[in-house]
Amino acid sequence: MSDSKDCYSKASNYYIEVDVRQQEIDAQRYMRSKNRERKFNDNWMKVQVDINEIVDRFTPGTKGRKKGVKFVFENERYAIKADMPAGYLRIYDKERGGYLSPDGKPCPDNNSSHFKIKKRKEM
Repeated sequence: MSDSKDCYSKASNYYIEVDVRQQEIDAQRYMRSKNRERKFNDNWMKVQVDINEIVDRFTPGTKGRKKGVKFVFENERYAIKADMPAGYLRIYDKERGGYLSPDGKPCPDNNSSHFKIKKRKEM
């Protein structure tokens, strides 16, 4: 099993503690992300996921990289986009051109494509 959670958490902490404080663009991204979290978190909490399991299933062996406010694990077929300030992720299927649920089925709409990342103690 990977420790994608560790990579994601370290990147998130650095982003919040360093990037947001030093770069105006990152401060703006952070605020937009936190506003989305306040607005949608109740819905995102309905499905909580272990980021290690998601990465191992869809993008095994990937290390992930920071991309704006997201930490992305990506291979030829899938991209797992984990929001660093708000703590949710989405699974994008590049072949189908849409988002998936954690079981790999297409999400019926945008509202059902966000999943709260479990904290380490919940995993």
